[in-house]
Amino acid sequence: MQFIVLGIATVLTVGWLFLAVRYKNAFEEIIATIDGELYQLPELFFIGFGLMELIHFNMRSDRARKRIREIAEVNGKKYAEYYFYVTTGAEFTYGYTLLTLMLLFALAAQTLMLAALGVALAVLVVLYEEQTLENKLSDRRDELIADFPQVLSKLTLLVNSGMVMRDAWNKVASTGNSVIYQEMQLTTEEFRNGVSELEAYRNFADRCAIKEIRRFSSTMIQNLQKGNAEIAFFLREMADEMWEEKKHLAKRKGEAANSKLMLPTAIIFIGILVMIMVPAFAGM
Repeated sequence: MQFIVLGIATVLTVGWLFLAVRYKNAFEEIIATIDGELYQLPELFFIGFGLMELIHFNMRSDRARKRIREIAEVNGKKYAEYYFYVTTGAEFTYGYTLLTLMLLFALAAQTLMLAALGVALAVLVVLYEEQTLENKLSDRRDELIADFPQVLSKLTLLVNSGMVMRDAWNKVASTGNSVIYQEMQLTTEEFRNGVSELEAYRNFADRCAIKEIRRFSSTMIQNLQKGNAEIAFFLREMADEMWEEKKHLAKRKGEAANSKLMLPTAIIFIGILVMIMVPAFAGM
């Protein structure tokens, strides 16, 4: 087994050095644009980008397109592919580099346990990067749901007072700064730039991408196309539903708080084991 680990570690080390030599300066422009606060050690990302190039990583696969759509919700449609590319490069870099280092440590300490820990740590780090996006996406959607009832209540009040929907929308959009109000303000900008209301409501639904807002936008579009004298009633009814949904959301978030800590806790635990065991086995 020791020889197998030695062989794998040798192949991975040679591969890492090959990527470093071949791609060290190949991705300087894109690496220079990476936010160091969002990603750790971006100067090493040429490893991941180079590996993606060598294996002809498919940026148009079903999984990739799904991930890009999710990133578009968090970072905007314009830069979604960029963030997907950088995040994938980060995952390849972290996973490959950590696995290589841990196998070398295992050989130096002459213990297979470190090799197993290395595999686990590499997998966990990649999963952590994936989970980070999931958490951001979940937080954004939760914030949208949390503020949506208030938006509907405001729209209902203004429409009932006789204000047309477009004017009511513009007025409500300026009353807050959270995610949903920012998206409404983008829709207001689209109105001013000549985008039709129908298209603007569709874009709003695509950016928010939660079923409640899609239903709301669909009704707005129907109102524009066919006319709907019951729009005020619909708004009031949906506002009541969303206030109930907000209560359920608060309960679910409380139940999920503990489970979100499991992955980072596991990574920290394995890291502590590595720090303790490497010196211990190295001194044997």
